[in-house]
Amino acid sequence: MMLMSMRLSVRSVSVQAVRLRRLLLVASILAAQLLVGALTPASACACGAFIDPADAGNDSDVLEETAVLAHRDGRETIIMGFQLGASRTGPALLVPTPTVPDVSAADVDTLSEMRSATRPRQRIRYDYWGTSEEPPGLVGSGDDHGAAVPDSAAVVHSRQRIGSFDVAVLGGDAAPVRTWLEDNGFALSDEVSPLLEPYAEEGWTFTAVRYADDAVLEDETEPLRFDFDSEELVYPMRFSQAARTSQELNLYVISDQPMQRTDASEDEQISERPWIADPTDEDWTWTDDTLRGLIAPDDHGGRHGIVTQFRIWGEPESFTTDFTFAPDPEQDTVVPTYDVTEVVYLGPFPAGWTLTGIVVLLGNLITAIVTVIVLVLAQRGTRSRGTRVS
Repeated sequence: MMLMSMRLSVRSVSVQAVRLRRLLLVASILAAQLLVGALTPASACACGAFIDPADAGNDSDVLEETAVLAHRDGRETIIMGFQLGASRTGPALLVPTPTVPDVSAADVDTLSEMRSATRPRQRIRYDYWGTSEEPPGLVGSGDDHGAAVPDSAAVVHSRQRIGSFDVAVLGGDAAPVRTWLEDNGFALSDEVSPLLEPYAEEGWTFTAVRYADDAVLEDETEPLRFDFDSEELVYPMRFSQAARTSQELNLYVISDQPMQRTDASEDEQISERPWIADPTDEDWTWTDDTLRGLIAPDDHGGRHGIVTQFRIWGEPESFTTDFTFAPDPEQDTVVPTYDVTEVVYLGPFPAGWTLTGIVVLLGNLITAIVTVIVLVLAQRGTRSRGTRVS
């Protein structure tokens, strides 16, 4: 009895020790997160640069970036969504594009529906014994709007207020573009400024975005839409070399085939494709007008298109090229799923145990019946032999 008591005591101490270690681990993680939150400097937007050059402690950090991309008939569309931590106006997001874009407001519902359409699908796993204790787990990536650009001045293709943003589309050499941005309240950091030259030399256009002076600064901002002529599907990334932290992107590419990255810097980053499929094949109906417009109609008036999701992580120095994409027709469909276990009951108990009990009872009953029959037949045989002897 004493030995049993000692074992129970040791087991209790062991359980308490495990719980204490778990609490210490959680506390350590929370402390690390708080420390990172306090020390992390301004970061660069993956496709542009939203860095506050005035005060690293009073910055506009791009906390998350999500974009939908499509390319059809030589025209590309980028719907860019991001979350910002901002406390003042001024810092500028600079988005380069190979030609002059049409910039307009997009709807947050567009990105929300894309996320919903590509969410992991539920797969029900039936448990007949009531023994599963594991949690669900994943199983399984226009016309030219401006005149020729002179060397001496920036060309302002357009400037407009879009939602909370002051948006200017500029062309020209890097130096006059910098001057125009500085003179018009668009602040750029020293890290971003030198990166304008390669784009300018290639004849690209710059879209400068900043909060308007009277904007109400919020963590979640409305997405922006960029439509522009392009020979290939491209996502500008070279400005991310100015980032001060690692970069993370979530891109959804709409096409009639699975897509893959073809740029030279792909091997320098972690790139995954967690979703490659037509959501309509997974019981999804597109309702967002923007997404319906980006997905080619079929012969029956429906909207069917493959969505390839890219999850990309990389250090700033790895983004030496823009992202480019091309069809990957040999790629299989990828639809992430998670298991949901449902215990099947038959009466008050799991079906497996109930059926087992029934089988055991029936087996015992049959055995008893057979035994009785054998005994009866044996007795009759004994009596029959006794009668013949007499």
